[in-house]
Amino acid sequence: MRILKCLPMLLLSTTVQAETLRLNVENAEQSRSPDTARDVIDVKLDPKSRKALADFTRTRVGRQIHLFVDGHLLTSPTLQSVIDTGSLRLSAGEEGFGGKTAGEVAKTLNKGGPLTLTDER
Repeated sequence: MRILKCLPMLLLSTTVQAETLRLNVENAEQSRSPDTARDVIDVKLDPKSRKALADFTRTRVGRQIHLFVDGHLLTSPTLQSVIDTGSLRLSAGEEGFGGKTAGEVAKTLNKGGPLTLTDER
């Protein structure tokens, strides 16, 4: 009986809260992937965002995250490892770059457009 009373507390304590993370971009550039010959966006984050991204990804390896630029979903990768370099290479998702070109997205990011990640869609 005592175990049944504790079960709800145990379940609640192991639940991971959904989180949305806004990242500050120092620089974003359109380039071409040497592996796929497709357009990509190379993003460099500021130091504060670099740490925040490392903390965010550290607890989500193996889980799917969703990346948005200016409110448009770009991609939903499954994290393979912690991202602690402060640099990202964004490739288009199934629907491209949210209806924009890689160059347009890079310009949006360079003008301070929001780059957000979430673990809930």
